[in-house]
Formats: sequence, structure tokens, C-alpha cells
Amino acid sequence: MKVPPCCASDPSVEGELEEELKTELDNIPKEENLEKYGELLFSLAHPIRLKIAYLLLIRDHCVCELTQLLGKEPNLVSHHLTVLRKNGIVTSYMSSKWKYYKLNEIAANILKEIEKI
Repeated sequence: MKVPPCCASDPSVEGELEEELKTELDNIPKEENLEKYGELLFSLAHPIRLKIAYLLLIRDHCVCELTQLLGKEPNLVSHHLTVLRKNGIVTSYMSSKWKYYKLNEIAANILKEIEKI
């Protein structure tokens, strides 16, 4: 990894440093994407939501199954599922008369990468 010259107040390196720093900024996601990613990560940061996400990584579940697995009240589980759904981490679908929740592929990949750390 190349370390840029420092310091910006030194006129002999100022131009080169500015170019390198601009290149670095150009290589990170745009501000609106960073906000979206931050919201996604924030919604996964709650222990109950993270546990729900890991359970949905294994297979799709309905609220009653998640309630039993988590040992939490149905309204609390539903609240956390709503947060995950609003942030695009889970989707839901109907099967017979039951609503099932499914983890989206991007969130699944994030959880798999976290386990590698």
C-alpha cells in the first residue's frame, strides 16, 4: 500500500497529495449510497434483528416460528421484521394463510462475509 506524502500544508507535496486524495474519494460510494448502506447496517446492528437475519439465512420463517425460536413476544418480533423489511433486508410472501419472511441476497452475502472476519 502506497502511503501518500504528507502534509497538505507543505507546498512541495500539496498538488500531488490533493490528486491522491481526490482519487481516493472517487473510489468510495457516493454519499446517497453511503446513507443507504448505513441504514442497512444500522438495522442489522440490533441483536434481535441480527438473530432474525441469521435464522432467515438458514431458511424462510413465519412470525410464529421466529417467535418460538427467539423466545420473544409476537408483537416484538413483528416490529423487528418491519424494520428489516423497510430497510430492504427481508421480503415477505404468503404461503397458504401464513406470511413468510425471506432474507434478500445482499443481506445474506453480508452475513456470510461477517462470519469470515
